[in-house]
Amino acid sequence: MDVERFAEEVLKSDSRIRYVAVVDDESRVLVSRMREGLQSLTSDAADRNYMELAPSILNGIAEKLIPALGRVESVTIRYEKLFMVVFRVETLTIVLTFEPTIVRPFMSALSESMQTLASRYLK
Repeated sequence: MDVERFAEEVLKSDSRIRYVAVVDDESRVLVSRMREGLQSLTSDAADRNYMELAPSILNGIAEKLIPALGRVESVTIRYEKLFMVVFRVETLTIVLTFEPTIVRPFMSALSESMQTLASRYLK
């Protein structure tokens, strides 16, 4: 397993990727790399703590439905300042981050609709 090369190739594969991490099921961060020239939006300690929790989040919540729905492919999280995609590959969790402006037509339209409806009916 060459996690350093993996991270290098991931960052080469798409210039929109800000950050890549690979974490094993024992919550060990195998690699954590920010694209050169970019600053993290959070502290190194916060990044590491979050990455150590990523497998637990997937194993503890999403994967409980595997018997009924099949294996988890990915989970996305959209913050105001960041878009994150978390993948499961065998016993590894791969975390990628992007700028929040990345285009996701279906989710962007759905999010906009939910914000509008919530502001009308849930306030």
